[in-house]
Amino acid sequence: MANNLLTISQITNEALMVLENSLVLGASINRQYDDQFAVAGGKIGSVVNVRKPARFIGTTGPALAVEDFVESSVPISLNTQFHVDTQFTTQDLALSMDLFSDRVIKPMMAAISNKIDRDVAVMAKNNTANIVGVAGTAPTGLLTYLNAGAYLDAEGAPRDGNRTCVVEQFTSAAIVDSLKGLFLPMKTIESQFKRGLMGTDSGGMDWKMDQNIANQTFSSWATTAGTLTANTSTNSGFVTTGWASTSTITLTNSQTIALNQGDTFTIAGVYGVNPQNRQSYGKLRNFVVTSSVSAASGTFSVTVSPAIITAGQFQNVTITAASSTATVTPFSISGTTATAVTGAQNLLFHKNAFALACADLVLPEGVHFAGRASDKGAGLSIRLVRQYTINNDALPTRADVLYGTAPLYPELACRISS
Repeated sequence: MANNLLTISQITNEALMVLENSLVLGASINRQYDDQFAVAGGKIGSVVNVRKPARFIGTTGPALAVEDFVESSVPISLNTQFHVDTQFTTQDLALSMDLFSDRVIKPMMAAISNKIDRDVAVMAKNNTANIVGVAGTAPTGLLTYLNAGAYLDAEGAPRDGNRTCVVEQFTSAAIVDSLKGLFLPMKTIESQFKRGLMGTDSGGMDWKMDQNIANQTFSSWATTAGTLTANTSTNSGFVTTGWASTSTITLTNSQTIALNQGDTFTIAGVYGVNPQNRQSYGKLRNFVVTSSVSAASGTFSVTVSPAIITAGQFQNVTITAASSTATVTPFSISGTTATAVTGAQNLLFHKNAFALACADLVLPEGVHFAGRASDKGAGLSIRLVRQYTINNDALPTRADVLYGTAPLYPELACRISS
């Protein structure tokens, strides 16, 4: 009986399915597939613009009070073309799909999915300001995770079943061991015991483990050496109307300090507010450094997210006591210790906190075979191309994805340092 060779359509569709099932962080966030590139093929540098809804303040009484309609958008640049290159023979194509998938497709997709997940983890870490925990110490109590969830509540994240907590392997082990003695539903305990992982719908979130969680090395800071301050009286760099994603503010320091991208800090008197009622939720607003600042003393500028918006439809802070020398407290502050601390940045987030966008790549002509599989629902697209090279009598094959990541609503996320 003649062999039935696997076709490019079978291979690309199997690869897409394996890739989708291999993602952890990438599978839990908002995924965009831009079908304007579905026919002609995406190009490096293409941009997907994701609209964010307008917000309104409203008014009381019979008088008309028309508000401006301000609809913002977040650009996602499709600037990463990642590929895995190998080669397989016509003999390989004669295998069953299960064997071919195990031998060829799964190892290729593992490399791609790990690259995507790592990029999502780094992007999320560098754009998430809210943070709980202690750098360098894995949290063992559920309270730390519940506090992270409280930040999501305060920022208006819905409790709609789309909250995911992704932790690195040692944090996962610590929390499972810590909660083994709690009174939980039998099925939940059984699942945790058998899998060694937290399950779904525990503590109001879906739990996942991912080895690609990014670390953050927080800058060193010694309280005995001086004070880091901001001037909240002049509102330099603050936004009073409209929307912005970042603010560039001025800090003053009496000692030399270098701020790393991903560092977070609070400013005395600057409190976060709920996005709908614009009332303080009782916690100082966290800010994340979006671009590293080299060692500096005296007065220097730093760009932070979220933008400091003090009024208007998109107000996100209230300043209770303006001061020319409001104390700035870095997250890594530890008494008089001036040592930089590194910690894994586990993430609790709503699906719409971040986005992963994909588009199709061009199918080349004049090759042995070329195929592409796209799934708008999954938000993924993968291309597979195979070509004969006469120089070395080989049949190299490559699998490519074109994607980009971006924060949509990073306030709907919270880092859990460990």
